[in-house]
Amino acid sequence: MSGGRDTVVLPCAGTGSRLGLPIAKELVPTGPGRVALDHTLDLLAQHAERLRVVAVLGPGREATARHLTARCADLGLPLALCSQDAKLPESTGAVLSCAAWWGPATAVLLPDQILTRPVPHAIGGLLDLVGAGHRAAFLTAAESDPRRLAVDGALLLETAAGDPWPRVADFADKPGLERAHRFNAVWFAYAFAGAHGPSVLDVLHRATLHRPLGPGGLAPLLGAPTLDVGPFTDLGTWPSLAATITGSAL
Repeated sequence: MSGGRDTVVLPCAGTGSRLGLPIAKELVPTGPGRVALDHTLDLLAQHAERLRVVAVLGPGREATARHLTARCADLGLPLALCSQDAKLPESTGAVLSCAAWWGPATAVLLPDQILTRPVPHAIGGLLDLVGAGHRAAFLTAAESDPRRLAVDGALLLETAAGDPWPRVADFADKPGLERAHRFNAVWFAYAFAGAHGPSVLDVLHRATLHRPLGPGGLAPLLGAPTLDVGPFTDLGTWPSLAATITGSAL
């Protein structure tokens, strides 16, 4: 693989213990011959010439590895499979586990999230923001429901006059109902520049594990530009999972 390619990390090591599924969430059927992971790969297809995909896997993900290998070969996407370090939990731990594979710009997509209206150029636009010199950037969806904000990656976005992008003014991972009112968006994907990966991931990982932030606080994320991609389905909850499976059976 060319070292000049941007990287897309797909964390696929979660156990899905909250749902008790017999299959990985990324392999949930979403239509004839389609699974959740295919929606993520569709977003990458038209950028194949500039990307490499790194899937971070856990035990028992052989079916996911086979599906990824076949689909990425069909799409012309270079693929690497990486094991998640057991000492680095959650999706941010998956990204940290494959730090050797980070590119000039690295995007992270959760393969159990599906855009309601796919935006073909979203990933390219996200990576271009990082390539233009920003430390980090996010794909986001506006959100006002405190119940959703309470259990998701929540952002406060502010737009200054003349600025083409809403910017990150605050961030929390699963802030709870008591703090949900402080936020107005959730993130679908994020990207970071290779040189800023350690500082960006330090903030995200601490926030995910609800640990105190370092001396710099949220500084590596503040001011990050964002692109709105509209609503999306997160298969991490039973209502959305049931709706997806039921819809695929129609």
